[in-house]
Amino acid sequence: MKRRTLSGRLEDLAPATLLRLVSATSPSGVLEIETEMGLLRLEVDRGRVPVPSAEKLEIAREVIRCRSGEFRFLPCGVHHADTEMLSLTAFAEAAGPVGRGMKLANLVDEPDTESTAPSESPKIHVLPAVPLSDPLDDLLTDLESEVSTDLILAEVGVMAEDPRIWQGAIERQWRRRGWKIHNLSDPDTVQFENLDLLVVHHKSATVRTGKEDQWLGLLRRAAEAESATPVIWVGPLADPTWVHQLIAAGVVFLMPPPQGDSGEVILRFVEDLSTIVDRQLKVFPIRKGPKPASGLSELVEAFLSESSPDHGLRSLLQLASESFSRGVVLLVGESSIQCRAGFGYPLDRNRTDFPRGVEVVERVICSGEALMEIAPDDPGVDQLAAVLGISRVPMATALIPLGRYGSVAGLLVADRSGDPLPGLDDLVVFAGRLGGAIVS
Repeated sequence: MKRRTLSGRLEDLAPATLLRLVSATSPSGVLEIETEMGLLRLEVDRGRVPVPSAEKLEIAREVIRCRSGEFRFLPCGVHHADTEMLSLTAFAEAAGPVGRGMKLANLVDEPDTESTAPSESPKIHVLPAVPLSDPLDDLLTDLESEVSTDLILAEVGVMAEDPRIWQGAIERQWRRRGWKIHNLSDPDTVQFENLDLLVVHHKSATVRTGKEDQWLGLLRRAAEAESATPVIWVGPLADPTWVHQLIAAGVVFLMPPPQGDSGEVILRFVEDLSTIVDRQLKVFPIRKGPKPASGLSELVEAFLSESSPDHGLRSLLQLASESFSRGVVLLVGESSIQCRAGFGYPLDRNRTDFPRGVEVVERVICSGEALMEIAPDDPGVDQLAAVLGISRVPMATALIPLGRYGSVAGLLVADRSGDPLPGLDDLVVFAGRLGGAIVS
């Protein structure tokens, strides 16, 4: 990867999380975090920075509290001769709300002595890569080689007669695909420069009665916008004259509404519509206008570009070790699950995989949603426990999917030796994206 400045928004990646990413992946370069509270500039050498002055640490404290602003990272070589160094994880802890009064001397890297730093890394075991019955490469051949659009959300407007169907499961599923839904109500006020695609959903023909010109005008404005916005029309199609008018006005796809509200009918409708939306977003450019794209995936790509897959796994597990006492990375194959690396668990090199079908694991693979609590007595959980090297899986165990666009290629399984898990919302998103880049 050529050296160029990578940037993103703090709304997508909080400053403290950004610092942990840089620390975990150990790159070198210049990191700048700019907020209304000031500019923090750090020269990073393999994930470490010189011990900061009291003044710089105070600036860092103000910056880390902000969730609006921008960050930039320029991968490049830096040199700090005869300078005490600090990992960025430790820097984030010292600059965080619990870091006031923390002695920096206790956090300084001292490779030749036994360290008591809270950022001390666990011993991470990376198991040999034993080919699966169905190789992971075959499972992932249809994934894009680049991860640069991992967090770039397509802005999808939805104008629905009944918006309830678009809330909940559908919204979460589309969010995992990278599509953000905007529920709209007035066709005359739609701003197409803020949308990548529009879905109009009428359950009955009466919705358009007396307002035909208004709806046709919406389609014409979408087609004539500076960057044409595709419109998918979901509604009754029995009137050929009306269908002709829709096509002439510029609609890109027509489909009937679901005939009923049963779970199976809705699931089939969502699957079909999702396929159509996916096709249209591949034809029309995503994220028109000056909206900044998140740099998280490009950062991961840059940080790991010259690293081996084993280094990537270690980086992910180092990140997980900040919240868990033990964890493993599992790779998902079509017929089996393989333990690839871990820390804390007594892993057995002679028992590294188990067949697909363990209910609690399949639930996460199929849904793409993280699970924070399992029933230790569920059928098949003993197979997971055997690969982890333990006799019983604690109820407070996290199963975090690793992958992109709803395709789960791996899992992070972790716990705190039975203790309750902390709040993990940011970690779930962060680990999923980092892990998606690694295992893909």
